[in-house]
Amino acid sequence: MAKQNKNSDKITFKVKHLDEYHEIVIDPNDDRYESKHQRQQIFEQLESITGVPSRYTVDVLIHVLRNRNLSVDTVRYPWSFSNQKAYVPDSLARYSALPDFYDLNIFDGERFYLIYDISYSHDVSKHLSMHYTLVDEGAVPDEGCSLRACQYQCSESYFKRLKDLICNNEMNAKITQLVQTQMESDWELDTIFREFNVKQHFSIKCDVVDRWSIAMNGHARRHDLYLRTRG
Repeated sequence: MAKQNKNSDKITFKVKHLDEYHEIVIDPNDDRYESKHQRQQIFEQLESITGVPSRYTVDVLIHVLRNRNLSVDTVRYPWSFSNQKAYVPDSLARYSALPDFYDLNIFDGERFYLIYDISYSHDVSKHLSMHYTLVDEGAVPDEGCSLRACQYQCSESYFKRLKDLICNNEMNAKITQLVQTQMESDWELDTIFREFNVKQHFSIKCDVVDRWSIAMNGHARRHDLYLRTRG
């Protein structure tokens, strides 16, 4: 069982990626960064784990307890951290160093499941970019999917597809050129992403989420399909 990290300034936890656990250590004494930018360590270590360049990782969302006392609080809350290195010089968004990574309630040895999705980050990186989510391991079933984790999305073949798209700099340059000249409507952007066969990866369709949506709202989100026209 994970223990509270009371005797060390370091934050240490484990991340499961493609059936393998990796340890992540955030050290406040790392003098490469100012104290408010120590979060950059997690992006560097995720790059080492996944092979996706950290400059193309926009953010990481971590589900943690608001209160360390498990007897009174078992609900997880998402904390979002932006990656400073993903912001290009002419980015339209402004980087924020908040919240403080050391405000997180993470236990020593706590285990998380690595979830990922991509989008075209026009405001930040001007590139297809990764978004990571760290979900507590207990919320992920051994088999099948849950509301927080789709097993198909976490497969080696699917991750490789996302990684290849992000690392295809030639294709990304073409997309960026078209996006910069056709920013008039969402429809025009969708057309670009569909032509390059990337739109389908921006939103994962999972039957578990659809069933939950039907139970809660009486209907599921519509997922449009399209044919590949340009690779």
